[in-house]
Amino acid sequence: MKVAVADVGTNSSHLLIAEAHAGANQQGDFRVLDALKDRTKLGDCLDAAGNMTPEGENRLASALTRFRELAAAAGVNEVRVYATSALREAPNGAEVAARIQARTGVYPAVISGEREGELTYLGVAHSVELGPDNVLLDLGGGSLEFARGGPDQAADILSLPLGSIRMTRAHLPTETRGSGNRAAVKAVQDAVRHALAPHAARFRIHSGTRVILSSGTAEAAAAVLSGREGSINGVGFSLADLAGLLERVRRMSPAARAKLPGLDKRADTIVAGLAVLHAALELLGAETVTVSEGALREGMLIEELSRFQSFSSGLSARQRSVLATAERFGANLGHSQQVAALSRALMDGLIGAGVPFPEEARSLLTAAAALHETGQIVAQSSHHKHSAYLIRHAELRGFGPHDIERIAQVARYHRKSLPKPSHADFMALPAVDRALVSRLSAILRVADGLDRSHAGQTQIHSLRRTALTGSGAGWTVQISGATPLDLAGARDKADLWTREFGGLEFKLTPTETA
Repeated sequence: MKVAVADVGTNSSHLLIAEAHAGANQQGDFRVLDALKDRTKLGDCLDAAGNMTPEGENRLASALTRFRELAAAAGVNEVRVYATSALREAPNGAEVAARIQARTGVYPAVISGEREGELTYLGVAHSVELGPDNVLLDLGGGSLEFARGGPDQAADILSLPLGSIRMTRAHLPTETRGSGNRAAVKAVQDAVRHALAPHAARFRIHSGTRVILSSGTAEAAAAVLSGREGSINGVGFSLADLAGLLERVRRMSPAARAKLPGLDKRADTIVAGLAVLHAALELLGAETVTVSEGALREGMLIEELSRFQSFSSGLSARQRSVLATAERFGANLGHSQQVAALSRALMDGLIGAGVPFPEEARSLLTAAAALHETGQIVAQSSHHKHSAYLIRHAELRGFGPHDIERIAQVARYHRKSLPKPSHADFMALPAVDRALVSRLSAILRVADGLDRSHAGQTQIHSLRRTALTGSGAGWTVQISGATPLDLAGARDKADLWTREFGGLEFKLTPTETA
């Protein structure tokens, strides 16, 4: 399986393309095929209100188009993209993301600072050796994430608006920006201490705690301090070393800094970045640190591959043949797996509420969900019909002709027209099968809508019967992680569900809003 992931930051955007090793059965068992960095500098494209400007939107669209083209050349049909601080904090971030999707076919899903920290910790855990207690500081252009955890995952995460670009703009006046005068450095460090102090106890360094840094600023510091060229993964330095480097670059002009290896593209923000790290580390009581080159995108990659490995290992032999067929036809396996998981969660909720389904329904629905977009290998237009044709002729192992026809028709109705009497293939089914196809298609449509962004973030927590306002009896599904595009997609595709089961209302978990 090949995967392409990208993260969109305040300063730059990064693409990573990788492939799971043959027979891989562990997280992180992959081979990097290609990588690309684009200095989008979205932090320079915010207006006075913090909105992303048309220039920023154009830069991002250009970068994601290049990412998509490079991924396609490597045989990956879709790039999973997560956007962080710049888009997360922009009041028009959701609108920009939707327009980018329309322009490029790639949706930059905006993630929270906590989610960013969780994934970064995962990337770090597969790049450097962690111990029983670890504290990670990940410095971006807009935010600084803290994460504390064990060898595999974070247990506590905090995100603060202390990124290097943000702090440069806030505390280094335009006429002295980059010159790093002592008062400006002190202002940066005072701001860090003020913001972090209420949370410091959570991330205090103890005896045996390992402190990890991940970010371009940390990598640049390690490169200068070690004198190394190339990889600096696992390189360590002391807080005293960092203080000395901060004082050294503070005294330099931007032109002089740009001549230091690793600082050529950070000459204007490195003073603020080093000041942020030094103040935070000093307040937490760190003495030495280790730098990790693994970060957010590596965490995204590992999560994507491990999800697939977990999903495929739980399938029956014939369901694994379905997955192999989906891969053969170039389907987006991440989306297929997510829609299958959401479909089964919705069916489980219906069954739990007393809605009857035949024994084979779950297997048919899983297969249809996995194969619903295979028709895109023929054409995007009418791909639901192409999917049905391919399923009928794919020789799925373990399924008889009767099962295959029902799978094909469920996939056919995942979008566009609902089943109706003028459809000859549908009417050729026995009445009991027509009823089943309609019900399974209703579930599949909603599940597909809940991953309209292809971000793979939506989770279903419950489905229950309710009395919906103004529409009589119906259903309420409690979800989390859905992007605005996912919510709109699910609401648009709830038409067949309403016909088959009654009205459907979507409720976000209490910590989220629609």
